[in-house]
Amino acid sequence: MPRLQWTRASSATLLALVGALSLTACSDDADVPDAGPRPDAGTQTDADAGTDAGPPVDTGIPWTGGAAGDFSCEGKTQTTLNFAPGQEEELQDKVNTLAECTTIQLAAGTFTFDNAITVRQNGITIAGAGKGVKGEGTGTATSTVLVFSAAAPNSNGLDVVGKRFEVRDVAVWDAKKDAVRIESSTDVIMRRVRTEWAKVNDENNGKYGLYPVKSKYVVIEDCEAYNAADAGIYVGQTEYAVVRNNIAKQNVAGIEIENTKYAYVTGNLAEDNTTGLVVFDLPGNPIKGTDVRVKDNTIINNNRTNFASVAASSSTVSQVPAGTGTFILASRRVELTGNTWENNNSLDVAVLSGLSIEPDPTLWAAGGGNFNSEDISIHGNTFKGGSGDLVDNGSLSAQRRPLGALVAALYAYGETQGELRVPHLLWDGVDPAGHDRSQVNPINICFTNNTLPEGTKNVIVDMDLAGASAAATGGDLVGAWGKTRHYAATGTAFDCAGFSPALTIGDFIK
Repeated sequence: MPRLQWTRASSATLLALVGALSLTACSDDADVPDAGPRPDAGTQTDADAGTDAGPPVDTGIPWTGGAAGDFSCEGKTQTTLNFAPGQEEELQDKVNTLAECTTIQLAAGTFTFDNAITVRQNGITIAGAGKGVKGEGTGTATSTVLVFSAAAPNSNGLDVVGKRFEVRDVAVWDAKKDAVRIESSTDVIMRRVRTEWAKVNDENNGKYGLYPVKSKYVVIEDCEAYNAADAGIYVGQTEYAVVRNNIAKQNVAGIEIENTKYAYVTGNLAEDNTTGLVVFDLPGNPIKGTDVRVKDNTIINNNRTNFASVAASSSTVSQVPAGTGTFILASRRVELTGNTWENNNSLDVAVLSGLSIEPDPTLWAAGGGNFNSEDISIHGNTFKGGSGDLVDNGSLSAQRRPLGALVAALYAYGETQGELRVPHLLWDGVDPAGHDRSQVNPINICFTNNTLPEGTKNVIVDMDLAGASAAATGGDLVGAWGKTRHYAATGTAFDCAGFSPALTIGDFIK
């Protein structure tokens, strides 16, 4: 049975809460670029897909997940340097003068550092004896743990810029900032790495576990990330990435794909985070994210209280209500297939406009005006139920998490109208900016062939964020509810054929 939210607060209390909302969604007359007319995407067929679609869509190269950059160690001198616990100072000295194509082999045990391990060379590999298990802050006979508890403030654990970099079989413990930060690099491999902070739900933990940014050709595989105050596994401003068979738990965001082109996210477990797995663009970044395939992941029980620091984290993550399975924001050409969602208290999947977090379109200029979401295909997934019945775990904050507060208020009233849960797919109804509300599915969100809990009636809500929030802040919760539209899984404009051309990222991955 759903945990009825209406009985948790009187209507007067809920109206007082939503009266404090400061949602940044654009209003109908906001000063935003005219996106022009767009046909109702729900009526699109394969025959007319792509008609008058402008220039051809770049679907990337047939990347196999291997090295594709311009640097290789083949035919060059390759050296291995061996280090054991107690040789940390010697290791730091050697790292500063590494020759290219060097492997740093770390023995099993515990290495304690007072500063970051900084790599600024090509062809470097850091290899340990194993990543150990969750909660293990000291190395064993079969694991190598790099401890940064006493390191300098604001230092990372591993801090890397280089081509053909690999790190494997190590754990990074209690980094002051990011556990493994790799920037402006190509051909990056992170395999069997564990990043963890000892404290749970601590906003002073490092922001990111595995953090490749501004890079190209990245593989993150068989890794684990725990207790990051922003994201456990993050890929940002990057082209071509595989995020495969990883575990992300107890973070604010489990896995983030941000401002990234051509990402294949598959076989991961995102559980017990504030939000499990997200795909989004932020304003001010030059890469316009596109072509993200999210396949065969398990996104369950993501109900951890949001512990992100409002001052230190990205504003987007600090605004996410607890219990969010997946959100897609300011993203395009995103495919969700073969995934499983269950027991995410707020909702399973949300599709949002970037204008919901930053309403000034000029601030999105660096990414070519990339605030809009469009072409989202959600097919062949399993929704097991237990989601959408306790938004933000019932601990609502209109100031910190305004969207969650509004959704909770709407569905508290909605329960009196027979809608007992937030549907599996929530669309904020903003994009294209200022569109005619008579258009049912103008950004081509397709929800087809998904397995749903028995007895499911409505699976999609067009929330009309601008209209509903305006009514709610004016004290008219009934009018706010009246702005929403609910749709069944079949026979609607959202029961459509996806987008064309289809994604190719992942087709060639070995």
